[in-house]
Amino acid sequence: MYQIAERKLNNIVFCLHKKAGLAACLFLCAVLTTSVKAQEWKFDATTQRAYDLVLNLQTEEAHALIPTPETPQEHYIVALAEALELMITEDVEKFSDYEDRFEKRQERKSKLSSPEDLFLQAEIGLQWSFIYLKYGHEFDAALNLRQAYQTTQEIKKRFPTFNAIKKTSGLLDIIIGSVPEKYDWVLGLLNMEGSTELGLKELSSIQDTDHALAFESSLLYALTQGFVLEQTSLALTEIKKDIAANPTNKLALFLGASLAIKNSQSEEALRFINKLSEQSQGLPLYYADYLRGEIYLHKGEYLNATSAYRAFIGNYKGVNYMKDANYKIGLCYWLNGNSSDAKVIFKQAKTIGKESAEADKYAARSMAENELPHIKLTKARYSTDGGYYDEAKKVLASITTQELPTKRDQVEFAYRKARVAHKTNDLSTAKEFYLQTIKINGEEPWYFAPNASLQLGYIALAEKNTTQARDYFKRALSYKKHEYKNSIDSKAKSALAQLNESK
Repeated sequence: MYQIAERKLNNIVFCLHKKAGLAACLFLCAVLTTSVKAQEWKFDATTQRAYDLVLNLQTEEAHALIPTPETPQEHYIVALAEALELMITEDVEKFSDYEDRFEKRQERKSKLSSPEDLFLQAEIGLQWSFIYLKYGHEFDAALNLRQAYQTTQEIKKRFPTFNAIKKTSGLLDIIIGSVPEKYDWVLGLLNMEGSTELGLKELSSIQDTDHALAFESSLLYALTQGFVLEQTSLALTEIKKDIAANPTNKLALFLGASLAIKNSQSEEALRFINKLSEQSQGLPLYYADYLRGEIYLHKGEYLNATSAYRAFIGNYKGVNYMKDANYKIGLCYWLNGNSSDAKVIFKQAKTIGKESAEADKYAARSMAENELPHIKLTKARYSTDGGYYDEAKKVLASITTQELPTKRDQVEFAYRKARVAHKTNDLSTAKEFYLQTIKINGEEPWYFAPNASLQLGYIALAEKNTTQARDYFKRALSYKKHEYKNSIDSKAKSALAQLNESK
């Protein structure tokens, strides 16, 4: 069973990849300890302090508190600190060393394991499934996901009152439950099954209690609502509660900024980023500079955006988003009227970074085109993305027919009209322009029609028209090649999986 071809397992891994990408944040929040007698996860004074430090990204201080881990609780705290370092910094030099430590921790498992021991195994397996995805080891990621699933099921069978496992099983249920129906045969071979509905219930059963894992479960609930189920408004509401309760926690602030940007609320995101920058302790979150660049790009403050992107490029050791950040710098010059410098930067950006992240793929594809982006349409795009709808409408209203000479420009114009109408809850206008987008686009390899189909599916779903919603989600999947195929396909597949669950 373990020797299924990696190519087939990648079908599952692909469905997990976006959840894991965001999921860098997911296990930022996973930390656990248990008591055998009470069969529940608890912290003593030292692990509680280390736990708090790790969740605030103060990994060095946590290591100092537990220099030589012995108990399952201590091993978990140290393992979490190592996982955070790998995910946040993308430090390839530490990868092999930390992988060796992970494998040694796996050796602790035995048939006589306590719930604490098993819980450690389930959690580090889940952590390393995300790490392996991040570092390009898809086959290892799938095997560790399966190991985490099996250990979780063992705990639920042997220790049914051990409530802490609901956080782990809840996340696994959501991930596995989001795999589309066509891959059920692979899940069957791996003997795994999941339900997004059950997963959310398990997370919520902990988050609103005084359980030791309530804070982490609440963060996970917001993450899955925002990045898996596309309920960004609900997710942002949830994370604001966490920030109110933990106003200086770096993870909560970072997640709040990410969700606010996703929910087209860049001003809110900027407030979270500014609060985050006031917290100097712990691992530096250089990706926050990238988010700051995105916010200023939305605002049309191109010099500030350029400065933020350069700060990200200058400090971050990883490769993801490097191409996009360089491309965005060129784009800022282009939108600010400096075409000569923009072209120089675009040329340089072609050779920088990799094309693993969706944003990097889009940047590479954009720079491969002969024509530079339409300035007014691009401004309208980013104004809409940031929630500056009046500015977006103003720019779109200023565009004349003569300024849309190409078919792509005409398609994008209809699409931008649809997006700003959708964001401002003018659903009849949004549907009109989404349909127009699909019609004009035809079979061209652009993302406008696929995403128009996806958004029509969401609108139909909100209107309780599940048959129409299913048709639109399937239409979104039918487009073979476009810039955001991975993310749009993943969202459409997750929506279809939820519809199938509700039958």
